[in-house]
Amino acid sequence: MTKEKENINVEEVKPLVHWQWIKGDDSGNVVTFDNEGPKWITFNEGGRIATELRDEFLQQLDSDIAGEYIKKTPSNIDPLNIGGASKSTQEITGDVMIPPQNTTTSPIRVLFNKQKKNNKVKLLLEFPVNIPPKGIYELMSTSFDKDEVNEQLYSFIIDQLSQAEITECLQDSIKSLIESKYKGE
Repeated sequence: MTKEKENINVEEVKPLVHWQWIKGDDSGNVVTFDNEGPKWITFNEGGRIATELRDEFLQQLDSDIAGEYIKKTPSNIDPLNIGGASKSTQEITGDVMIPPQNTTTSPIRVLFNKQKKNNKVKLLLEFPVNIPPKGIYELMSTSFDKDEVNEQLYSFIIDQLSQAEITECLQDSIKSLIESKYKGE
C-alpha cells in the first residue's frame, strides 16, 4: 500500500502594515497594501496609487497607533479554509476616518485662530551692519552712477546678513514682543 503525499499550499501570513492618507481626497483614511509593484500599489480596501507617489500621499502608521484607530470588524478571511472557497486578498469592511498624525492642532491655537478681534502690531527687527561713512558714499556717488552705487551698497549690506542671523533675530523679536505685551499677566 502506498501513501500519497498531499500537496498543501501554505500561504505565508504577513502582518498588515497600515498607511494613512496625508494628502488628497482620502486624507485621514487608513489603508493596507495588497500588492506593491514597481509601478502601482494596490490596496486591500480597493483602489491603487502610483508607487512613486507613496511617500508624498501616504504615511506609515505605527502598529500600536493603527490598532487603536482601526475598527475591529469581522473580516472575510478564512485562514483555515473552513468556509470552502479561499480568498486571495483580505477584505476589510468600513472606512476609517482619522485625522492625519502630523496635522493635529493645539486647542490653544484653534482658539487663537478663531479670535475676531486681534491687535495688529509691528514686529521690529534690528540687525547690526557695517556701512561706509557718508563722505565715502558721496565720493562714490560723484565718481560713479548713483544707481550703481546704491545697488552695490545694498549688495554690501545684504552680504553681511545670513539666513540664520535673520531667523534668530526674528525669533528673539517675537519673544520680546510677547514679554513686553503680556508682562505681569
